[in-house]
Amino acid sequence: MQPRSRLTSAFGLFLVASACRPDPGLPRHYNDPSAMIGEFEREDRDAWAMPDRVIRALRIDDKAAVIADIGAGSGYFSRRLAREAPGGKVYAVEIDDTFREHIEKNREGWGAPNIEPHLAFYDDPALPEKSVDLVFMSNTYPYLRERVTYMQRIRAALRPGGRLAIISFRVDATPPDGSAPDPKFRISREQNIAEAEQAGFILDHEETFLPHQYYLIFKSKP
Repeated sequence: MQPRSRLTSAFGLFLVASACRPDPGLPRHYNDPSAMIGEFEREDRDAWAMPDRVIRALRIDDKAAVIADIGAGSGYFSRRLAREAPGGKVYAVEIDDTFREHIEKNREGWGAPNIEPHLAFYDDPALPEKSVDLVFMSNTYPYLRERVTYMQRIRAALRPGGRLAIISFRVDATPPDGSAPDPKFRISREQNIAEAEQAGFILDHEETFLPHQYYLIFKSKP
């Protein structure tokens, strides 16, 4: 059996590695993860990504919650999620050892030792069944393969009452240069909701404070 492609973080202008052939229906990824860490951690990102407000909007009351940050990249959101659940665990879901090594090296310094790097796939988060309270995904959704199937696997990984939060760039937004895929590769809010419903989710509520992205929070259908 051939190995499946792993899930990558979605941010910036990405290139496909020379050994991989790009799918013409999907945005291109990057071939230098080390360089992308610097992009993920750009000083101007906080102004428009508003990470602290994003985390507060999740209302993580259970300090022992298990959370999965899909497309974790440099750990930009993972470390903030981990601080909200210091008695729990955050799976930093990625495909690349460069990001895993970066997170492992820095998690103690971030005050987030409860981050657990988790290698997965483009088409499967590879999370244990009924193990996660919250799945968080920022700037990653357009890069998934077989998105409905992927979200079905997320649903299977959620515990009863678990939630799925998705942040993604609006099709009509004009975010800072290099921070988003070309509009033709973005997934609209309406399409995202429709695909989530196909996967067995229902929109619980929506946050509207982000200037360039929509922010949707789903729960499983009864």
